[in-house]
Amino acid sequence: MISGPGEPIATVGLGDRVDPANAPHPSNESERLLFRQLYETLVRIDCDGRVGPGLAASWRLDESGRTWIVTLREGARFSDNTPVTAAEVLSGWTGGGIGAQLQPHVSRLVQSIVAIDDRSLAITLRSQQVDVPLVLAHTDLAIAKPVPGSRWPLGTRSARIAPDGDTPPRTGPSVITLSRDNLSSLRFVVAPDRDRRDLLDEGVDLLLTRDPAALDYAATLPQFLSVPLAWQRIHVLLTPGRTRASQSLSENLRQALADDAVRGEARGALGPFWWQMLPDCELAQPESRDQSSPAAGRIVYDGGDGAGRDLAERFVGLASASGPGAAEVLDALLPDRPRRTYQRATGLTGEALALARRRGTDAGYIMSLDRRPLDPCRELQGVVEGSRWLDPETLVPLVDTRLQAIVRRGHSGVTAEWDGGLLIAGVDGGR
Repeated sequence: MISGPGEPIATVGLGDRVDPANAPHPSNESERLLFRQLYETLVRIDCDGRVGPGLAASWRLDESGRTWIVTLREGARFSDNTPVTAAEVLSGWTGGGIGAQLQPHVSRLVQSIVAIDDRSLAITLRSQQVDVPLVLAHTDLAIAKPVPGSRWPLGTRSARIAPDGDTPPRTGPSVITLSRDNLSSLRFVVAPDRDRRDLLDEGVDLLLTRDPAALDYAATLPQFLSVPLAWQRIHVLLTPGRTRASQSLSENLRQALADDAVRGEARGALGPFWWQMLPDCELAQPESRDQSSPAAGRIVYDGGDGAGRDLAERFVGLASASGPGAAEVLDALLPDRPRRTYQRATGLTGEALALARRRGTDAGYIMSLDRRPLDPCRELQGVVEGSRWLDPETLVPLVDTRLQAIVRRGHSGVTAEWDGGLLIAGVDGGR
């Protein structure tokens, strides 16, 4: 728990856009927080790494030692009170239809799934995990059922979108309202264009943020408590043409970037780094880069990633600066200077971002990775598949980042899970 005894959380502020079309797979921190209140995974992992039941009540390895036999909890229901069956889980992961294939976000983690009976599934994972099936806690494997005519798929938690609880307003922030059994409704105020400090003034009980202005302001308000969450993301630099012989950033330089470049809480990336500890992970050999349409001088980042933007802009600034400090950083990041340099920072999203990384024609790419991936080998394979020119041993770690939870004092029931996600009291499964 990150807050003591008190009243239930009733209003939550969200600083990113929320798109129901993404549910149940979040694309930003606001969706991560909201979707977690609606959709379950088969197992749960707490902030200490302990595995417990989620939608599944139990699991065991079969005789082959490769396939997990997973049993759903008895009486599991979707939020419309219809039963959750093994066939429904199978349909959710394949998109339905006879002979349907696993959806891409599922197939990168799961090799196969078969419904044994109404409550049991045989699930073979891509990576072998002997003790417990950690991967089944991944948000890409959350269970949901599409509803014709509804923007929101059904989840299996007791919280659900209230009737008329997601009506976009004509003016001002949108409000998404969740109903909870035996508790007052839970309101999510979605205000991506608002100052986070205004949300604190307007009565939210919980706000997740990295915004230093909001954190400083909350520190002056006795009714709020700020709680740092786990270090969740690590930002790395991918550089076309970089070799294993190239020097990397020292710990001191990484910390200087965290202190001077990144707005919000950050620290220099701390090792050991998980992608350097996967000797048995099979990776494709780097391919030649597409150099037919070079975009000289761009350093590309995810347009929705504030820390990535801060780092990219700092590198562009360093490229035009003079002095030994700037040269020390650039010598590590751009070993082939002055032929290659950073001329502009460019934020891209969606297919434009994926295409840029595939081509590898830019000066560099800043990417955010999970600091503790549930399946490190598959995570690294995903990075390499998206940038076929990349030698993963040339990844340059930059900074770690985390969120803080600003909680109204006297309110309770907020639990942190393995990935820094929060679960609010009154939304648990077990329906």
